[in-house]
Amino acid sequence: MLIFFYENRQYKEEVLSTDYHLCMGQDTKEYFSIPPEWTPLYYTEAKEETPILSIEEMTGEALAKPAKTPPLKDLLSGAPKIAIIIDDCTRPTPVADILGVLLPYLIDNGIPQKNVTIVVALGTHNPITSEDLAIRVGKNVVANYKIVQHNAWQSDLVPVSLDDDGMVVKINPEVARADVKIGISSILPHPMAGYGGGPKIIMPGVANFEYIRAHHMLYTIDPRSTAGKLKGNPFHEACMKVARAVGLDFSINCVYNRLGEITRIIGGNLDTAFAAAVEVCFKKLGVKIEEKVDVTITSTYPHTHAHQFVKALDTPDMITKETGAILLAVPTVVPIADDFINSFGLVRKRSHDNSAAFVKDAMSKGMPFLPDKPLEFNMAMKCAIIRPKIRTIVVSPMISGKEARTMGFEHAPSISAGINMIEHEHPSAKVAIFPSGGLVVPITDWER
Repeated sequence: MLIFFYENRQYKEEVLSTDYHLCMGQDTKEYFSIPPEWTPLYYTEAKEETPILSIEEMTGEALAKPAKTPPLKDLLSGAPKIAIIIDDCTRPTPVADILGVLLPYLIDNGIPQKNVTIVVALGTHNPITSEDLAIRVGKNVVANYKIVQHNAWQSDLVPVSLDDDGMVVKINPEVARADVKIGISSILPHPMAGYGGGPKIIMPGVANFEYIRAHHMLYTIDPRSTAGKLKGNPFHEACMKVARAVGLDFSINCVYNRLGEITRIIGGNLDTAFAAAVEVCFKKLGVKIEEKVDVTITSTYPHTHAHQFVKALDTPDMITKETGAILLAVPTVVPIADDFINSFGLVRKRSHDNSAAFVKDAMSKGMPFLPDKPLEFNMAMKCAIIRPKIRTIVVSPMISGKEARTMGFEHAPSISAGINMIEHEHPSAKVAIFPSGGLVVPITDWER
């Protein structure tokens, strides 16, 4: 018997075939078989209906009928400056489609184009190229609207007080001085924040480098900062505190099914829209794990942007026995930078082959362990270094065997070859198969 988990309801079906698949893209699957002696305890095969509404229709509904919030038009009266904050290309958010509805909506409600600024919430990421920006927002938008890419190091960031203790965050001036701030993001499981999107469009999206660095170093290594958890999660709570202080007047949140399709777009104020979107995300992507498995086979989809793939390690690390194995298919569409890969060797050298302790020590002091490298490199590398010592085999046409070993993984040319590598060590394995590993919220009864 196979156990399927879908929207938190458990189903049992007869196994008619030993064929399974991993998602390697929106419309691409790779099929494989497992040894007949293996028992698939969890297979999150997508049993989804095609979304009834289009992205445009869902956006219109989110603006007109937001979650426990007046329609967006009620916020626009007497608001001469509008900031629309969008995420960058590392997220799957269909920004151009949403803007195709939102921008005419603003015009229809008395907001001229010249009063609107679109801010790309880069955090500490690199700027988007002009070609990618045209794809991200649409060529017509590039031609007719002011677009600003956030720079976490710029000198004119605006201080915003967070509490009575004098803690201050600095925010992009286009956002800080806007009369109405609108965020567009995707609500996805996040290995530290619980869920991405929502308040993260403000922090780290448009915050200053020093605050982001201090926040990430302090909370990333906190055991309470984990996927699918918000209450008591210090990483999330600090992001929410900043977003509330800055003010996110209207939040547009995309929610996905296991196929990576948007099934809902929920609008509203920061608290109500985010809470409603997280609830839907949990129902769609939550998987109840009763026991740890010997082998987890998963794709990193939808984390397909360079080193973002390491985010998909979180769930298999949580539910796989330390004596087990993880087979990780990495369908990257943007190559992983050589500098990122080579930095693993640099950490091993500086730490005298004790990378985990080296990383923890630096981050516990509030500093990157590689201060001469981008902060996002430090964060991604942390996900790959501070983790259980579970045998992990990477399958990717864009990662060589040498590169995989440099990052601390093994390498296989295919999923089937990877299975062959571990079959003899686990002749009667209990198995979890997640076709889209980045679209899983693990629900367990044990602490990490």
